[in-house]
Amino acid sequence: MGLFSRKKNTPADDTTTDRTTSDPADGVRVDTADESAPQVAPEQAPPVVRITRAAPTNSTGADPSAVPTGAPAGTSVPPLRAAAPVVHTALQEALTGWSRAKNVQTMYSVVKELAAGDLLLDIGSSTMADPKVGPQKGDTISIAHQVDNAGKKVLLAFTSGDRLGFYRKTSDPVSLVEAAPDVVAMAVSKYDGLVLDPGSPDTQWIGYTDELVRGLTENPAENRAVKQAMAEKRIAWPAMLELVRAAPALYIASVAHRDESGEITSMGVATVTSHEGQTFSVLLTSPAEVGAWAPSADASATRFDAVARVALDQGHAGIVVNPAGSMLTITAEELRALVD
Repeated sequence: MGLFSRKKNTPADDTTTDRTTSDPADGVRVDTADESAPQVAPEQAPPVVRITRAAPTNSTGADPSAVPTGAPAGTSVPPLRAAAPVVHTALQEALTGWSRAKNVQTMYSVVKELAAGDLLLDIGSSTMADPKVGPQKGDTISIAHQVDNAGKKVLLAFTSGDRLGFYRKTSDPVSLVEAAPDVVAMAVSKYDGLVLDPGSPDTQWIGYTDELVRGLTENPAENRAVKQAMAEKRIAWPAMLELVRAAPALYIASVAHRDESGEITSMGVATVTSHEGQTFSVLLTSPAEVGAWAPSADASATRFDAVARVALDQGHAGIVVNPAGSMLTITAEELRALVD
């Protein structure tokens, strides 16, 4: 659910037409945006089989100096509650990587982080009777978007209040907090794509509908629970294992082996080898996770029990989930307990 903030947040489900809110406001929440949250260092993954990087396909940026235009939301205001600062640290780190080397692998490193966490939507152009209070009955809420150089309408989203404030040139921006998968769903269903952190020339990123769908499928929220739990590392280990086992969609990285003429001679499945020489099967929670790890591999849908049984039959030491990100390792002993 979205929440209103001055550095404030409210829900944003419908962005197709201008709308004057007809439901009474139930309340607001204050979100004091703060980009000083501690930076989480990425975990060290075991050595992996890297395939040749493909050429970049995502290199067009929206104009950071363009004036945002509004596409309003038409939903009721959520009840009053306290808010934590929104800073999507993992996504910011991926955007920094993208800015340093623009290629398919770093593009998917950004996309995969959109499967969890929160983003801010700019509603600074909304018409509100009292912006300090937030949306009320009779207000018109507008969500900012741009038309890029190719004539495509793209939704704007921000990884923190500070970056939204930099874009708006204010220390007190007004925004919606929305779950990142919901923002992606909005971007692909009502717009032509998504711009992250416009106005930040070093890390501004744009992903069009085909790239977002290719990386997170038609249902970006499909694996939100397991991805969020892996990122936060707050739940008990047995519950984490059950989330992975019950994940609605999992993928393997299929690798084509070719002869000197380029003809495919066989297909293989990428694995990882630990520093101790142990081999692990690999499961990934989205095609974007595959692209961020092995960009020349194909994402093939699978089931947990199928890969678990193959891992045990092959004598693998276990399964590594999402080796390019906040990975976790499931041992062979744990696999036996999960599939028996």
